[in-house]
Amino acid sequence: MNKESRIGDLLIKLGKITPKQLEEALEEQKRTQEKLGEILVNKGFITPLDLSKVLEEQTNIPLISLSNIEIGEDVCSLIPESFIRINKILPISKTSDTVEVAVVPPINPQVLEDVKLMTGLKVKPYIVSDAEFENALNKVCSIEKKISETLSQVEKKKEGKEIRVISTVPTGAEPVTVSLANSIISDAINQNASDIHLDPQEFYTQVRYRIDGIIYNMLTLPKDVAESITTLIKVNANMDIAERRRPQDGHFTAKYEDEFYDFRVGTMSSSFGEKLNIRILSKRRLLMPLERLGMLKEQFEVFLKLIKKPYGIILVTGPTGSGKTTTLYSAISTLNTGEKEIVTLEDPVEYDLPGIVQIQINEEAGITFATGLRSILRLDPDIIMVGEIRDLETAKIAVEASLTGHLVFASMHTNDSFSTPIRLLNLGIEPYLLSSSLIGVIAQRLVRVICPNCKESYIPSEIEKRVFLKELSTDVSELYIGKGCSICNNIGFRGRTGVFEILEINENIANMIGKLAPYEKIKEEALKSKMITLRQAALVKAKEGTTTFSEVERVFGL
Repeated sequence: MNKESRIGDLLIKLGKITPKQLEEALEEQKRTQEKLGEILVNKGFITPLDLSKVLEEQTNIPLISLSNIEIGEDVCSLIPESFIRINKILPISKTSDTVEVAVVPPINPQVLEDVKLMTGLKVKPYIVSDAEFENALNKVCSIEKKISETLSQVEKKKEGKEIRVISTVPTGAEPVTVSLANSIISDAINQNASDIHLDPQEFYTQVRYRIDGIIYNMLTLPKDVAESITTLIKVNANMDIAERRRPQDGHFTAKYEDEFYDFRVGTMSSSFGEKLNIRILSKRRLLMPLERLGMLKEQFEVFLKLIKKPYGIILVTGPTGSGKTTTLYSAISTLNTGEKEIVTLEDPVEYDLPGIVQIQINEEAGITFATGLRSILRLDPDIIMVGEIRDLETAKIAVEASLTGHLVFASMHTNDSFSTPIRLLNLGIEPYLLSSSLIGVIAQRLVRVICPNCKESYIPSEIEKRVFLKELSTDVSELYIGKGCSICNNIGFRGRTGVFEILEINENIANMIGKLAPYEKIKEEALKSKMITLRQAALVKAKEGTTTFSEVERVFGL
């Protein structure tokens, strides 16, 4: 029985929740990967105090209230603020040989060991609720202090230029607000975050970064400060600052440390105010050489063979944020030798590719994926990239284009490569047309890469050994993990790499598609040709030491 289940059982035993409520929370946990305790609190089944008390009973670590404890800055400064925020551990007092820390469960023994190494002191932990942790932290690492630090940073020069991201400052905007907005965005860039979330709560706004696919709480802002930052970002993204109920989208571009970034901004009304999201797109990172995408050697050879075919459809599939755009850009950039006319249809155009005609979707002007694709065919292209196939009309035109001598690249949202032909058939594409046009499907995901600075090996457990034996028919004597260090903010990972599954449509599979063969039959036929599945590719990366077994389990389940 796992730890989360024991928490649920204890809460049932104490009469705090019912078995039905636990079942409902566990189902949600499977979908969201959030902590069970947080789900139960958010659903109103238990209070934060209920959760803290049951965690105290479970771990035998005493519960503490921070409301009446004065925490000196000298104590808080014993460990870096980024480590405190990411690992939710706060020094609260210090003696000659011991530091007492407040920790938000679950407690990671490795984090306690890291604190011991950082401070040279014994570590005595106490359990604290998430809300109390945030309140105490923001008293010590206050907004005023953060703004003061930011102002000094903004005044610094680098190669004769101010370090800043925000370029448009409306009349009446407070300089400290501009400085704080610059600080949040530049800090997110420095930490390789892909997204910044400003999530309004009842009494404050939580600033969160998505780093390598995982959300981290970084800062808690007073609601009025967060609203001022939201307004500032909306001005820079050419959005309506007076409109707070209707969802809006916008973007702006800025140069930071000699690199251009595109910031995609989205807002939406929530129960406690306007939620803001900023997607950070590095123009340099979007354009990556094919060999650096992360394909295994055997997969890379198949992929090169597919993209060099004169016509047909190649689909890249996976969930949002799985790197599909990077793969598509890398493929057409490889083919951009000047000998062929390449036209793309995108929503939005995420990177300017020299020598390639790129068309932006504009529904207000009547340019949708379907109408745009139909118009593109009149421009005599050799290669076409469609940002996404969302409907039957777009799919039909893409098929027609491939059958008339064009090489078509497109993305779709499907879970794996085998289900993609089925999805197109369900959309309404005629089986005989699909079997004649589809030449390959590339499914992909992203997994975190072990930090090379703190990477170390360990002896696999019996469960891990059995998984490798079952999936790869191989034994493993050692696997790898990132211990955590200052380079990776004690996370143990730094960066991400692609994991791929490439379905080459051979004659047998094409015939099966034409005869409406089910998913299982298509998969069975593909595996006969020694195709590597997503899970197998991820396990190979774990065996090689690129990622960890636990990361493979997080992304794919085992």
